[in-house]
Amino acid sequence: MDKEKMFSYHKWATLACLEHVQTLGEDLYQKEGANSFASIHAIVEHVIGVEKLWLLRMMGVAKPAFEHYEVETTQKAMEAFMLLHAEMELFFASLSEEQWQETLDYQNMRGDDFSSTREEMLFTVVNHASYHRGQITSFLRQFGKEGTALDYIYYQKQNR
Repeated sequence: MDKEKMFSYHKWATLACLEHVQTLGEDLYQKEGANSFASIHAIVEHVIGVEKLWLLRMMGVAKPAFEHYEVETTQKAMEAFMLLHAEMELFFASLSEEQWQETLDYQNMRGDDFSSTREEMLFTVVNHASYHRGQITSFLRQFGKEGTALDYIYYQKQNR
């Protein structure tokens, strides 16, 4: 799959997930439940901070600091993601194919050393967010609500 399509899917799934939570009631966004994060809000705060870390790593920052975002409501979260994703798209558009394949060295939050290409980093961003969207669905089911279909085939069906 090409990088542009993969990132487009990622943006679609992120917003579709948050819009779905928003339609079910803002109280669910902050409600605490049994998961590795305390709430959907905590998951979203984690995901957006990690996506910024990956962007900075792709820009060549070997040990970026975690940035906290103001995502106290689903609306603020959607706006923050749209801004970050626009920033990411601008950066991605500036890269040549050779730069996408360039291997960069960086450290994770624990200080462990890694080396990855920018393309591998992008795949990590999308995969990481997909995992956490699944956790959001798990929370919704705990709260007696339905999840929403966010698989690639649904994105593809809407965007042909």
